[in-house]
Amino acid sequence: MQHGELAALLVGAADAERSALLRENSGLADVQLARILKDICLDGWSTHPAQALAAAATLRILSNFSEDFEIAALSAWTRGLEALVEGQMERAVESLNDSEARFLKIGQAQAAAATQVSKLIALAMLGDYDEAVSCGLRAREVSIVHGDLLAAGRIEHNIGNIYFRRDQYEEAEKFQSSARERFIAANDEAQLTKIENSLALTLSQQHKIRAAEELYQQALGRAEAAHQLSTQAAIESSIGTLALYQGRYDRALDYLERSRRKYAELKMSHLSALTEQEIADAYLELNLIPEAVEIYERVTRTFGEFGMRAEEARARAYHARALIIMGKTNEAHSLLDKGSELYAAEGNDVGAAVIKLTEAQLFYAEHNWGQARQAALDAEPSLAAAGAPRRLMFARWLHGEADRCEGLADEARQILKTTVSEAKSGDQPDIAARCLTSLGLLAAKAGDLAAAEHSFKNAVKLIEALRAPLPAEEFRTAFFADKLTPYNELVRLCLHGGRIAEALAFVESARSRALADTLGGNLRPTTEAHDRFEEDLVRQMEGLREELNYLYNQINRPLGAAERTQTEIASLQMALRGRESKLLEITRQLQHRNPRLSGQAETFDLGDLQRRLGAHTSLVEYTTIDEELLAFVVTGESIDVFRNLGRESAIAREIAQFRFQVDALRYGSAAVRKHLPALTERARKHLESLYDQLVRPLRHAVGGRRLVIVPHRALHYLPFQALFDGTSYLIEAQEILYAPSALVLRQCLDRPHRGLTSALLLGVSDEQIPHVHQEVAAISRIFPEAISLIDQNASIEALREHSSSVDVLHLACHGQFRSDNPLFSSLRLGTGWLTVRDAYSLKLNCSLVTLSACETGINDIAPGDELIGLARGFFSAGTPSILLSLWTVDDEATALLMADFYRELRATNSRSAALRAAQLRMLKEKPHPFFWAPFVLFGSW
Repeated sequence: MQHGELAALLVGAADAERSALLRENSGLADVQLARILKDICLDGWSTHPAQALAAAATLRILSNFSEDFEIAALSAWTRGLEALVEGQMERAVESLNDSEARFLKIGQAQAAAATQVSKLIALAMLGDYDEAVSCGLRAREVSIVHGDLLAAGRIEHNIGNIYFRRDQYEEAEKFQSSARERFIAANDEAQLTKIENSLALTLSQQHKIRAAEELYQQALGRAEAAHQLSTQAAIESSIGTLALYQGRYDRALDYLERSRRKYAELKMSHLSALTEQEIADAYLELNLIPEAVEIYERVTRTFGEFGMRAEEARARAYHARALIIMGKTNEAHSLLDKGSELYAAEGNDVGAAVIKLTEAQLFYAEHNWGQARQAALDAEPSLAAAGAPRRLMFARWLHGEADRCEGLADEARQILKTTVSEAKSGDQPDIAARCLTSLGLLAAKAGDLAAAEHSFKNAVKLIEALRAPLPAEEFRTAFFADKLTPYNELVRLCLHGGRIAEALAFVESARSRALADTLGGNLRPTTEAHDRFEEDLVRQMEGLREELNYLYNQINRPLGAAERTQTEIASLQMALRGRESKLLEITRQLQHRNPRLSGQAETFDLGDLQRRLGAHTSLVEYTTIDEELLAFVVTGESIDVFRNLGRESAIAREIAQFRFQVDALRYGSAAVRKHLPALTERARKHLESLYDQLVRPLRHAVGGRRLVIVPHRALHYLPFQALFDGTSYLIEAQEILYAPSALVLRQCLDRPHRGLTSALLLGVSDEQIPHVHQEVAAISRIFPEAISLIDQNASIEALREHSSSVDVLHLACHGQFRSDNPLFSSLRLGTGWLTVRDAYSLKLNCSLVTLSACETGINDIAPGDELIGLARGFFSAGTPSILLSLWTVDDEATALLMADFYRELRATNSRSAALRAAQLRMLKEKPHPFFWAPFVLFGSW
């Protein structure tokens, strides 16, 4: 056996076998074997960490077998590399110093110098930059004297990385370029791969984008060919970071997720934390703020444990940015103070400038325009000196925006024009969009409406380009949160110019867009596994769903069950939130790499809408400009706009007061219900006030046609059918239904409508809803083909099995809206809770879904009027129409109303006409809107 063969056997063996192998081959247990093991460890510590750790462990055993001084020095060297792999930087420095001293003692100066290459990394991670650079330069001279140019290149590589950590990019590029030349001359593919990744990252920070991208692709190709998993992870993280700088969020999430998975597989937690931080930065850009905060908190702890001060400081600064958006300014101040201390300890002027820039954002959020401008100004010189153009552009935009807010129009205009030009040429579309929005606001205030419109339209163009490739609904929905200003301003400008149709098109372009993308086939809201890693994630999701079902059942125990203590309830809720959070995190992980389907996003077409409305239907779409509520009325022949319907906040208060009246009846108290006539009169007063503001001004334009309401924000919680004109309810005059947007309405109308012959009826009753069995039995007699499943038989499995083959799906059970986490709003079926996410996975071909349960129609209204609730899940699953409730319904009244509704539906084949007839009949019997008005129809009529 040769030394190399034995080394390979030892590295591949289990710990317990290595001593036996060395005893059996004692003649080969010498310095030559030790050198080979050192080389395995040195070559593999950053590419094959498990192999490196095995080599270090073997060398430790070998040193116990021998008293050779060189073996002891080599063992100390590999102990330092072992500590590097494990992220223990202080231990790494200690072991490498020990190794250096041992080599010097036996007169091996070159080997002693070589140990310092690894020591540089540890010193840099600890923030001892000056010592690291001095140490590296000394070691480089020794390597050059001895003709070891490869070692000199490694040292230059590490020195370059140190300058990069200090944001001194020109110095970093100089050392990294020199190292690259040495590796090319030595024809060392492994080192060339690493240096090209590092150099590309440095170039990208200086916005030398093309050169950076070329190097990344070269390095990634080499790393893949050599099966260097950790190097691949590092390069993919770098590519993701570059894509994030460019606003290419889909590419950023894709590559960062690839990197995170590799680091997780390698169990390199400190490096995985670096990639996770970049994912948090992407979430921050996409306005997934709580999700970003959760990651920043986690990685900050990791960086603190590993003594990574620069990384911890940066995480705290970006965490503060997220808290500013959440309005938690005191916490943000605290984080910035700590981050500032860490950067000061690092001697990092650019880091200090990043803190200052974040302080500028904090002052801006607090409307302290002067302080915001000054903080941004203070940050600019260090950012400019470091060659960090993206951060510099952001500082200049913030400077200009603060000037605009303070009324310094000329100064703001000059800064913003220069910055938008730099952002466009520097491939920074998100910053360009910010600048264009600010310039549009300046022009509008100055009365230059043409210039304002030009700026806003260009901003919208950039926002749309940034949004288009995002790989999942959640990302697209959140993305709009801080980008609606140019859309709203274009609505204002179009209305000012009398261009009503164009104004409505801009309202539509920012309304329920993510839902429209899904219904139009441009997104696929799935969490299917594409490889073994994702299969494991899917298994974790299944386990979490089972645990959540258990917890939901424990928290929602039936009446009569033993009382729980507050401590027990709090413990269950904490466990619930933890598992829900983990489930959402895994879902996002799967969506990071979810490819966007090909196809052009659908757009609003007024002519097409009017043809579909015809002579018998009108559409009313509400929106606001500032606080002014207004409505567009579209019929087959015309489009009108009605302004100044009221102040949005006042109308929202009126709706809340009406809902308070309704909620007084939700628990069925006999003491309350005996006052029904008086309660009905009180409810009518609010409904009459709302009618006067929302409907009366446009009554003549609407006429007696079928009415499609596209609500806005608080109007989603209002039953328009119950609006009262002083003598009658609106439902008495016409059919009423709802749509999230005009575009979504068109998509619902486009879906094939099956007949109304077969139905799947699922019902789960308990003490609170005892009439469910009667409801299901009555409806089953109406349909020629009905599958009726009650209680335990009304399972999620049965729903999945039968729902794709019926014309109507009816679910009579408890519903639960989760205002704290709308995607976990759910229906209680016989074997568990069906959440919004679960509804997505159904394959529906039915004409109608009825959710005969409590609060099934309540949704969280995200920016852009995105509905986040049960309605979204069932729309996405394929149904064109959904009947659902706005509040906790009366069980007995619901059973009667549903039977009437389905009889009318079978007779008329019109959902909206059937609902109107059933509600009118119930209105005669039970006049309070609580009984007859909770159900609303969304989608096609």
